[in-house]
Amino acid sequence: MPGVTEAGVVVVAECTGCGAARVSPVVCQECGAISEFPPGAFERFGLVRSWAVDLAALEERYDRLSRALREKSSARDDARARVPAAVEALDAARRTLLDPIERGRFLLTSYGGAEREKPVRKREFQSEVMELDETAARARREGDSARLASVVLEAEEKLASAIMAAGQSFTRLERAFVEELGAAADALAEARLWRRKVDELRAKLGS
Repeated sequence: MPGVTEAGVVVVAECTGCGAARVSPVVCQECGAISEFPPGAFERFGLVRSWAVDLAALEERYDRLSRALREKSSARDDARARVPAAVEALDAARRTLLDPIERGRFLLTSYGGAEREKPVRKREFQSEVMELDETAARARREGDSARLASVVLEAEEKLASAIMAAGQSFTRLERAFVEELGAAADALAEARLWRRKVDELRAKLGS
């Protein structure tokens, strides 16, 4: 059965070919057997869906799985034809997870949210953008490269701030989701115990 380690890595299942514990459904890193390409970027790498991604660990995982595809899957008659598709599946998942905006888009839809073309505070946002555009246009007209560089830096800071805000929101959502899931599990456990107790007491009442 699938399980989750402390590092948030999902042990998908045992490989039917060699019996090794697989951390990715795409390829067995031990024997190179190729299975399925799940649609989720996290699932392809055997990771729990979360905003927090250890990028160094992801790259290490990508290297290991890619090497298994090149060296082990390519040597298997039953897997050789599927290697290009498996490589592309891992590459696409890696691009999604490395890019915080793409990772956020994936998480948003996986939680049932809908993307927006513009933020709710559209008027304020548009004013900020227009102000930056006007300052940049003036700097270009005047040949003020230092001022233009300052505008670029300001835009980069706004981008970083927006990404940070998205991350904070997803982190709060994940924490609340886990807490609510735990609360539901506790409530169901209590309900099962109380049902047994009710049945036990009713049986005594009728005896």
